[in-house]
Amino acid sequence: MEEDQEKYLEDARKVVKEQAYFMRASLEKAQLKDALRYSSAMLSELKTSLLSPRNYYILFMQVFDEMRILENYFKEEYRRGRKMPDLYESVQHATYVIPRLYLLITVGSVFIQTHEIGAKVILLDLLECIKAIQHPLRGLFIRYYFLKLCKDRLPDTGSEYEGTGGNIDDAIEIIIRNLSEMNKLWIRMQGSKDKSKRERERLDLKVTIGENVTRLSNLEGVSLDTYKTKVLPKIIDIITSSKDAISQTYLMDCTIQAFPDEYHLQTLQELLKVCTTQLEPTVDIKNIFINLMGRLADFALNNDMGTFNSEVDIYSMFKQNIDKMLDSNSQIEFKNLLDLQVAFLNFTLRCYPSNSEYVNDILKSCCRLCERQNETDFTEECQKNIVKFLAMPLDTMSLSILTMNEYPNLMKHLPFQKRRQVAIKICQAVVNLNQVIDDLKITGELLKFIQPLLITQNDYVEIPENEFEEEQQLVARTVHLVQNGDLAIHNTILQQFIAKFQQGEITRQKYTYPAAIFALFRLIQQIAAQGGPQTQETQYKVLFEQIRGLIDVLQGHFPELALKLNLNFLLCINTVDQAQEFDEFSYDVGTQIITIFQDEIGDSNVKVVLLNQIMSTFAKLNCISGENFDTLAGNATQQAAKLLKKNEQAIGVLNAAHMFYNEHIKNVQRVQECFKKAIKIANQSIGNNPKFVYVFIQILNKYFYFFEQVEFKDAEIQEVIKMINEKLPKALSDNDEQSKKIKILWTATQELVRERKRRSIQAYQQINI
Repeated sequence: MEEDQEKYLEDARKVVKEQAYFMRASLEKAQLKDALRYSSAMLSELKTSLLSPRNYYILFMQVFDEMRILENYFKEEYRRGRKMPDLYESVQHATYVIPRLYLLITVGSVFIQTHEIGAKVILLDLLECIKAIQHPLRGLFIRYYFLKLCKDRLPDTGSEYEGTGGNIDDAIEIIIRNLSEMNKLWIRMQGSKDKSKRERERLDLKVTIGENVTRLSNLEGVSLDTYKTKVLPKIIDIITSSKDAISQTYLMDCTIQAFPDEYHLQTLQELLKVCTTQLEPTVDIKNIFINLMGRLADFALNNDMGTFNSEVDIYSMFKQNIDKMLDSNSQIEFKNLLDLQVAFLNFTLRCYPSNSEYVNDILKSCCRLCERQNETDFTEECQKNIVKFLAMPLDTMSLSILTMNEYPNLMKHLPFQKRRQVAIKICQAVVNLNQVIDDLKITGELLKFIQPLLITQNDYVEIPENEFEEEQQLVARTVHLVQNGDLAIHNTILQQFIAKFQQGEITRQKYTYPAAIFALFRLIQQIAAQGGPQTQETQYKVLFEQIRGLIDVLQGHFPELALKLNLNFLLCINTVDQAQEFDEFSYDVGTQIITIFQDEIGDSNVKVVLLNQIMSTFAKLNCISGENFDTLAGNATQQAAKLLKKNEQAIGVLNAAHMFYNEHIKNVQRVQECFKKAIKIANQSIGNNPKFVYVFIQILNKYFYFFEQVEFKDAEIQEVIKMINEKLPKALSDNDEQSKKIKILWTATQELVRERKRRSIQAYQQINI
């Protein structure tokens, strides 16, 4: 029970603390015999079998800290003249074996530093002595203590202990022997009867084993050659002979993490061979491969890539061994194999970013793996992996990945929602990379793969409206990336998109058709910049009719959208048809705009906004003949006079003046008629609400706009000013928001007149406001 463990640990730590206190007190009095007695009592707590591995480790570390004090005292004793052989001999008289060996290791570490006896001799002697402890937990920790105290006393190359104390081969042999014995003890650990808990307890102590591998990797004398010929073969032998999955997994990971990446490059075949042929079936080989690939990929990015392309064929080594795993009858789960494939693809893309052949080979392997699975094997996690697998190459290889013949074979294993995810990722990659779409074949493949976003397929699943809108906007953005210097090919690519959009429903066409229409607008302008008049006319006619057809589809469901698209359509025609070759066609588009406005737009506020857009668009047109334009502008003016509110009518008619006087048309009479009609409507409205005086202020400002181009009667202007002066005080009597706006507008108007007078502009000299 956990409560019992806490009590056992507390009791043991209390004894350690107490005996350590007496030990230190004895050392201060130079009473070594008593100090050794108290230290033996303290160390005896490590004989316990009551503590769990985790709690034993806590107790060990407390003892370890106290033993450092004793070690330092031994050093001082040596400096004061005590003979180390005598001390080495005396600690062996301790009553119990556990305290005796801990004390022996402590003295031995100091003995080595005296150089009286070679390091190799003492270290090997200590290894022989600690063989006496065969209890897994106690034996593991006493060897851990040996390693901690003696790790800096090894006869490493260049160390003070090299020479008479041994050489690098001896240092390697000592650590390897310790690792081998510790690994055996670790495997023998029983602990809890529950298997999963027992495995957790073992893993709690894995750092004690890994310390050996770390120490080996830190030896100065372990060169690449030494690693290949002496270190790695011995580690592999320990790993493979253990026949224990936990041990094999951990030691393989330790080896990968501890030694330099350059060493792994030169010994990769040996490592991979061990993984695929010599480990226990339950070892998670997938994670070992993933860790190794991660290390090597990081190394490749931070160093010369030539190593990967010439010296060692890293890709082929991984590919051969992974394929062996895929083709074997092993018990590796489908999900784990997919994880491995994803990691391998990621590794390949990082190390060989431009090698499409490698990517295609991995795609083939993954397809082969998927094709031999049952439908029930494709769990959610597996599907996510396939999505990731399909999307990853897009960032580095862009749309060229879509031409690989295995790509669709892999995608067919996914249900709609996952195919949709892949389609979204493809679109995102294209848009984020600003990838130009200029190839007919790739366009066909792209449309095939994003089909889940374009049409409702048999296994379609409804998605939230906001997600639907986001995905359709993403599709729309891809159309604007179509580009090719050959405008015929450019048009063919656009037609591929449009043909696919036409297979979708109106809910999708709401987003895709406008994108296609604007893409056609851009194409038309490019044709105008390149082609001859006869060629242009033929092309324009076809494209204009297509655009009108697309807008007509939208009109029945989204009249406001159709109206705005028609306005842009007119502006497009206007940029390429100054000769009015398509006068009647443009007139029909304009008429359609007025018809939609009149018959299909009901919201009065929307009508005000749209009418302003219609008039401002008409004012820019030069592609319609005078007679036809006059009819359109007249119809727009009539619509202004039919707006719901009188003030809106007045301002609408007033704004209509711009359609009759601009850079293309100078019809003074129609401008004057617009002002007269606006004043008449304003007079009718102001009696009901003095705040409608702002309409007269706007009329006055519009007079000023046309002052230097159109001649107005002074009496008309003075009448407007008189009306403003009469109604303004009452309009400003309230302190509401509308009154504040009127005051701001009137102040600005007065400042305008004063500024024009200062500039001595004759027309303003008679204006008094």
